[in-house]
Amino acid sequence: MRRFLTFSKVAAALIASAGLASSMGACSAGEDPDGTGGAGASGAGAQTGQGGGLPTCPRCDFDIYVDCNGNSTDCAAQGLVCAPTLGCATCAPGAKFCVGNEVHECTDQGTPDGPLVETCDVNAGLTCDNGACKTACQIAEDQPSNVGCEFWAVDLDQQDGFNDPASAPWGVGLSNAGMGQANVTIEINEAPPGMPPQLVVVKQVSVPAGALVAEVLPTRELDCGTVPNDYGSPGTCLSSRAFRITSSSPIVVYQFNVFENAYSNDASLLLPANALGKQYRVLGWNAGHPIKINFPGLDILDRSYITVVGTKANTQVTVRPSWRIKGNPPIAATPAGGDIVVTLQPFDVLNLETDDGTTSDPIETVADLSGSFVFADQPVAVFSGVETTQVPGPWEIPTYPGWKSGDTCCLDHLEEQLFPIESLGMNYVITRSPVRSTGGYKEPDIIRFVGAAETANVTTTLPAPYNSFVIQPGEVKTTWSQENFTVTSDKPILVGQLQVSQGYIQGQLLGDPDLTMFPPVEQYRTEYVILTPGSWTQNWVVISAEPGSTVNIDGVPATGCSVAPAGTVNSVTYESRVCPLQVGAHQLSSDKRFGIVAYGYGSAGSYAFAGGADVKKIYEPPVPQ
Repeated sequence: MRRFLTFSKVAAALIASAGLASSMGACSAGEDPDGTGGAGASGAGAQTGQGGGLPTCPRCDFDIYVDCNGNSTDCAAQGLVCAPTLGCATCAPGAKFCVGNEVHECTDQGTPDGPLVETCDVNAGLTCDNGACKTACQIAEDQPSNVGCEFWAVDLDQQDGFNDPASAPWGVGLSNAGMGQANVTIEINEAPPGMPPQLVVVKQVSVPAGALVAEVLPTRELDCGTVPNDYGSPGTCLSSRAFRITSSSPIVVYQFNVFENAYSNDASLLLPANALGKQYRVLGWNAGHPIKINFPGLDILDRSYITVVGTKANTQVTVRPSWRIKGNPPIAATPAGGDIVVTLQPFDVLNLETDDGTTSDPIETVADLSGSFVFADQPVAVFSGVETTQVPGPWEIPTYPGWKSGDTCCLDHLEEQLFPIESLGMNYVITRSPVRSTGGYKEPDIIRFVGAAETANVTTTLPAPYNSFVIQPGEVKTTWSQENFTVTSDKPILVGQLQVSQGYIQGQLLGDPDLTMFPPVEQYRTEYVILTPGSWTQNWVVISAEPGSTVNIDGVPATGCSVAPAGTVNSVTYESRVCPLQVGAHQLSSDKRFGIVAYGYGSAGSYAFAGGADVKKIYEPPVPQ
């Protein structure tokens, strides 16, 4: 059955500390030696002679010092840098480094007691970082994570129904991750695609350090409907209806749709512009009602979608969908595997929605865009969503004793901003969601694997046949798990978790579907700040950490947590810690990198989000064909 009255899945998420503190002490491996890059005084890498092109000696092969006898020394392993004229040194001659808030220069002898170059002007908002005076936004720009100074938000397509969630208020939460006040501007473009921009500021707000501000934004539907809640809307639509959010200092932004704790809703943690990429693989879910249902006065039909936002001028975008796309000029109806090519400007939005399903379509893939490929010649933001859906849908899962086939309620809206392929990893710790059932039963989580850009050999601690498998780019594998497990792969992949509808929960009506993208272990952090919203029956944080490591919540070791083994990745053992949280902002920290996912449950809704992540470019995918 369709549920129109669920509690909101507030987007409360988040703030991964961006490591914005100033660099301290002497220079270290990786700092710029001469202001132009490289690890040594003349740059990194093998150095060649003038005539025959043979390597000179002594030389630096990146961080390896090679003398004229062919002996090599790994300078980085000693916490040093390689300088051809010196060997391994504390710093490379001429390199700039930070001492407090001062920029100093390394001496010709490779010692960090060289002359003062510059004192960073604190009153101008400058901090010494990696040998240069920078603003907080410049520092965040150099350290891609979910913290930044420019974001793109979109009023993603909602279900059309009696309660009209598409017309309901939606908005963003702005959390200040810096040390000073953040002045935030939110603007839109009133010109149609292809025309000179007509920018309009819709909000200007000041966010104090450490504060959270919620802002309701005007409805800007992306489905080319004549009005919100238009069941006859084409769905697929090319518009210029994105929101640009800019800040004077680093912030965390998340959007929630709808804004209030009512009926169909979900949330998305937004990625800043410097964390966006050029290639994306889609992980999503089937639409709840992909085939029209005749209903008095209207035909009920749900669609899933891919939404691409332009952020740079003249960006060519190609979308290769895994399921057929409904056409709406200038976008032609496109079969699975066909290419949709458009040129986007900043604020432009390409919203691609699934075509009507039929009874002859395979139930496992009908109106599901998982595995679709998006690539562009400049960074874009990409979202995956479903107007409304039910989980587990067509997939068989274990059920509690006494469960009946009619206990499948309820549907809910899903949306998620995708991590670029360039930031995906090969190692994952997948912690299960906090158990909602009573009586000792554990409802399963639905797990999705999607191949990213190259054929991947995957090993997990799941039971066969998902303990070991090969997955191709764009291939989707769906299973379930009632326990924690680990994933290792020889190529980057995507792993997502969906919570099941409340009809599959034993003993109480609690929660509903939600979608979480797990960051890889490679993007774990040592500090996070998250916000747990009010109006929820339960709030939790699930931590994946090394046994014996101390994870502090709000400055003290976490207590009241249930602990369970999670598995081993690259010889590092992890455990899950399921910790209850009170409403409000919370800071989590440890001396070792760890991961977190936050969850909240209400009587008919839920939220879930990764508590933050680095979004470093750690993978260079093949050039799209």
